[in-house]
Amino acid sequence: MWTLPIHQIDAPSHYYSIRKLLKHGLPAALHLLPNDSYYPPLFHLLVCLLIKACGLFGLTLNIFTGLNIVWIISSGIAFPAGMLLWCSYFLRGVAAPYRAALSVILPVLAVSCAAHPFWMLAAGPLIAYGLATSLLPYLMYASLRLIDALVKPEERSPRSAVCWALVNIALGLLVLFAHPRIAFTYLVFIAFFIILKLPWKVIASAAGALCLAVLMFAAYVMRRDHGKDYFNPSSWFHTFEPTRSVPDALRVVVTDFLPGLPGVIMAICIVAAVLATILLSGDRRKDGIALLASYLLTGLVFVCSAAVTGPFANIVTAAWYRGETRPLTMIPLAVVPLLAFGASCMLPGKTVDDGGGDTGAALCAHASAWKEYRQSTNASLRRVIAVAGICVLAALAVLANTADPTRAALTSTIESNVSLDQADPREQLTRAKYQVLTDVKRRVEPDAVIISDPMNGSMYGSALYGMDMLYPVYNPMDTKKGKVFGDVERAFASGDADLLLHTVCPVETTYAPRPDGRTPSPKYFLTMGPQAPSLQMFTYKAQYYPFHDRSLIDSYEHSGTLIKVKDYNSLISRDQSWSLYRFACR
Repeated sequence: MWTLPIHQIDAPSHYYSIRKLLKHGLPAALHLLPNDSYYPPLFHLLVCLLIKACGLFGLTLNIFTGLNIVWIISSGIAFPAGMLLWCSYFLRGVAAPYRAALSVILPVLAVSCAAHPFWMLAAGPLIAYGLATSLLPYLMYASLRLIDALVKPEERSPRSAVCWALVNIALGLLVLFAHPRIAFTYLVFIAFFIILKLPWKVIASAAGALCLAVLMFAAYVMRRDHGKDYFNPSSWFHTFEPTRSVPDALRVVVTDFLPGLPGVIMAICIVAAVLATILLSGDRRKDGIALLASYLLTGLVFVCSAAVTGPFANIVTAAWYRGETRPLTMIPLAVVPLLAFGASCMLPGKTVDDGGGDTGAALCAHASAWKEYRQSTNASLRRVIAVAGICVLAALAVLANTADPTRAALTSTIESNVSLDQADPREQLTRAKYQVLTDVKRRVEPDAVIISDPMNGSMYGSALYGMDMLYPVYNPMDTKKGKVFGDVERAFASGDADLLLHTVCPVETTYAPRPDGRTPSPKYFLTMGPQAPSLQMFTYKAQYYPFHDRSLIDSYEHSGTLIKVKDYNSLISRDQSWSLYRFACR
């Protein structure tokens, strides 16, 4: 995993982006994709920065190790630390010993759920979105502090408001730079705090800004993906198939995606947190209601994304690409703060200044239910109950990290996704394909452009060696500077040798553009078997079928349009033909 790429549908795109940044520097950050379109570059910039920093000390770091290190730091350290910061907002007033215990337990629970970082790395991998998810808790904490600076008398001041506003702007831009679609997840969690705690004029302004942003986003999507019926939600995501039943999706929400005994304990803890939020939140009932509403909305989004079809589900989940993977990461974001708030309502605490006077048990002294609880329970028994609750959460954290077959299965999947020894020889990257790409790298010129169906695994030529593949990702898109992709496909399918050479020979890629007046680079064509079975979900895979037409390839070879450079049939079974050809460009 430290010297080979991950063999997943989105992985080559991330490796390509990192290599493009290393090759062209910071200016490439605004047009990372093969067609020169924008893709959020923060994760790739961090990998490049790490590689460059190691180079200053004479250390060589490959892009696969660099990606792994940045992922581990962002999801394994920054994410739980951010969750702790966010939860600390709800732990104010809790007695120090209990707060210290929760400060250890809550970050562990944040990464106990297999959704993030395990699922993110196994599915896609969704590297950029995963980084944005890891950074989101910091923005949530800053936003809550800004709300306090605007509405709490003891914290309200122009200086404090401006300070937290600037922090929010900086963190907001950073999160959007990681992945702009995380904004929809942010809205799920911050919207209810805004509605419940801010003046109606601010709420109206925020609603107006949100509507404007939605309209701008809709206009962008319609312009980018034109030709679709956007005003008929029932036609959206026509290829979607539910991945779970409704009861199973609800189970995931209630158990924080924990199986077996840990899931049962988590469900009990969530129910206890919900009851405490409803009955014991006192003067903090608005915070409690906001957290509970966010949890319910998260559950709705996930159930729709995993188990429900139809126009309503399409509308609710469209912002998260309709699948369950991204909404799944929202569940720990909803569960862990809810547990923290519920615990703060039940644990003994000291008096703090929160604008509500005396605050036993973390600002809950004004709740009648909490008063009855205090009056009917002596101090010693309350401490016993508090210690028991902390022990249950600690046991849950241990069990969730030692008895979770889902995490074990995902770990095994990730490990298999970097192995060259695949059960199916048609898969994306096998030992034979690795040998072919290594040999191709040795044979072709440094500035050569190689044309091949990326879905047969040839796109890993860019990931492994930085070769200039015309199709370095499975879907390079024909917008902006991507017109060349469709032109080459159509010319190859035409059977017209002159048209093919006229189209292919001048081709330049955005990865290695040539200065004006320079001789065009050599062009090669690589056949390397059929499209990988694990990539068959790609809707537009038929665009590459001409590259597999044996009669077309033979006719181009017989006419001299393609000149065979190397035959790789000794590495494969007899029913396939793997070869490297050079286009007869003059």
